[in-house]
Amino acid sequence: MIYQNHFIHILRKNVNQINLSFVRYAKPFKKKWMFSSHHSSHSNELALEYFDFAYPLIFHRHWPSIRLALLSLPKPVALINPYSLSNKNVREKLIEQGAVDMLRFDNTTLREDFNLIREKIGKNDEEYGIKKLLEQKENRRLLGTSDLVDEQQDDIDEEIDEDDDMNTFNQPNPVKTLDEIYKQALEQQVQSVIKGNVVSIVDDDKERDYQKIPPSWHVYTFPRSNMSRFEPSKTDESGLLDYYCMDGACVLPIVALDVQPFHSVLDLCSAPGGKALNIFHMCPYIHLTCNDIDNSRSKRLTDVFNQMIPKDTLTKYIRFVKGDGCLFGQNEPASFDRVLVDVPCTSDRHSLTTAFNIFSKKRIQERVDLPAYQQKLLESAIRACKPGGIVVYSTCTLAPIQNEGVVERAIENLALSSSSSNKKHRKYKHNDPITCEIISTQSLEKHYAYFFEFHSKIRYGSLVLPHISNNFGPLYFCKIRRIS
Repeated sequence: MIYQNHFIHILRKNVNQINLSFVRYAKPFKKKWMFSSHHSSHSNELALEYFDFAYPLIFHRHWPSIRLALLSLPKPVALINPYSLSNKNVREKLIEQGAVDMLRFDNTTLREDFNLIREKIGKNDEEYGIKKLLEQKENRRLLGTSDLVDEQQDDIDEEIDEDDDMNTFNQPNPVKTLDEIYKQALEQQVQSVIKGNVVSIVDDDKERDYQKIPPSWHVYTFPRSNMSRFEPSKTDESGLLDYYCMDGACVLPIVALDVQPFHSVLDLCSAPGGKALNIFHMCPYIHLTCNDIDNSRSKRLTDVFNQMIPKDTLTKYIRFVKGDGCLFGQNEPASFDRVLVDVPCTSDRHSLTTAFNIFSKKRIQERVDLPAYQQKLLESAIRACKPGGIVVYSTCTLAPIQNEGVVERAIENLALSSSSSNKKHRKYKHNDPITCEIISTQSLEKHYAYFFEFHSKIRYGSLVLPHISNNFGPLYFCKIRRIS
């Protein structure tokens, strides 16, 4: 009941008044501050408190449904193993159980209906925001607090005129009393100012036929609102698993990557291996480099591939590297046709179910440094990509500072001239400025609208929102072309 009242209050207040309301509604949660200050708090509890603080400011009335989905069981998909001897039988069995091939789903009527629904929801969101702001103004006038209205009239008018309120918002007052490093973490994670005008966006994919899928790539899922679970995968006579279960949203960055035969492909942060498997099943005739810096994650990565791909094929087409992804751009510049950089992030869903995660108070500094580290990885990925090649950046968080913010800063930074005063670029062998452009993924969103809930207010790339009827994500991805 406390959370219900908490969300109703948030949805009825504009961004400028949330600062005051959080103080009032924070008290039932903790005796002193809205964030857990006692050392016995589990990091998953801290993560939820942080999300309840930050995400209503971004997603507004959609946050309760997103929150519910994050706290519910995720909905997996089954990536069929084309090398398994039971490949055909497994697909027939899944179809009998009611599953559909997500990549080949061609119900045009359903797709069109969901596109119309999304458009109506977008319009309703704008109308809802304006209605609530005007309603708040009228309530203040009736309560005799019109002086507050006058003081904030400019802010209210700006909220009505602009649709990018997800990119800028204020920091609540209680944070000022926390220790300095915790305050820094909150400010960096919550405050995100995205310019939105420093990167050019092209719509090269609008004519792409997303129904042309390679015969080796099959991904099965159950229809919307069907929360059936897949049985554990089994091994065939050759010892290979028949399918690999994963989050369905992980398929989208691979679709965006658009790998072609004989491409040289780099998966910069490859473990645990689900996205890399999709890349290889999408286009087996490539040279795939899988990199990860962590020993345990690298071992898990190789184990997954050994369970899914024959050894002779593995040796011939796949290279495993254990190194610092930030150095790939320096060590192997302009070497790959396609680069996927699925960076470490706050992993929102994982953070709510794991007792020790990046929201742990022992990892505050790591969380503070996370956007800068993500930017280094993306810049390294772009440097490792050939001119004309494609880089896809992805995360599994809803936070704008780790998504659009990283993309914008990385592309802007690479475009800077490496003059003698720009010392931070001296370590690279090729210090010439690199120009990039973002390729719109709107046509991809439209094609997969039946399976995924996409956030409409986003500057660069696409963001999959968890939704209880099809509980995928969260996942952000952005398609970038290196021009020079």
